[in-house]
Amino acid sequence: MSIATLMMCAPKRGRPRDVSKDEAILAAAGELFMERGYEAASVDAVAQAAGVSKATIYARYDDKEALFCAVLKHECDTVVMPSGLQPDPDRPVHEMLVDLANGFLDLVLGDRAMRMHKVIVAESARAPRMAELFFETAVLQLQGRVADWLRAETAAGRLSVGDPEGAAWRYLGAVKSEAHLRASLGLKPMAPDVLSRHVEACADDFLKAHR
Repeated sequence: MSIATLMMCAPKRGRPRDVSKDEAILAAAGELFMERGYEAASVDAVAQAAGVSKATIYARYDDKEALFCAVLKHECDTVVMPSGLQPDPDRPVHEMLVDLANGFLDLVLGDRAMRMHKVIVAESARAPRMAELFFETAVLQLQGRVADWLRAETAAGRLSVGDPEGAAWRYLGAVKSEAHLRASLGLKPMAPDVLSRHVEACADDFLKAHR
């Protein structure tokens, strides 16, 4: 993610704020963006739904774009925790790959994620910045975490990955594959046991290629 996007996502600094209001704003904004789309969801509507004033929102975020970016980052941080990608010599790499894959699938296949995905696709022509923010904030953030983890594991001698950026894309793409396509098309999801075997196979294949 670019420095500019990171700065935009971060709430404004100032005196300590009411955390409950922060959570209410992000929850209300997320629901309205998914229900109405980026263009139709106004800051006034978010303030009303969150039970705060519009000034309270602007004290935290410069504009609606910054608020949308913060919603995306919050969703990603909530589901795929950064702590799950810390190199840990006491944990098998295969186990960490499986945990990463399951966390990633929780992020991209969850009800909120699919609702947001459909809104972004539907509005991409009218509001291209919405798709750009989703890619920069949610997708690139996660891909960057995976790439950094692969670099660290390679430096520790537990993996051999010559192209961490590309390998991260390939692994996430392999994990997502059929499961996400089915969810995007509204088809019957993969059975849990089938999905579990798929994740294990992705981790196995990755290790074979990068031991």
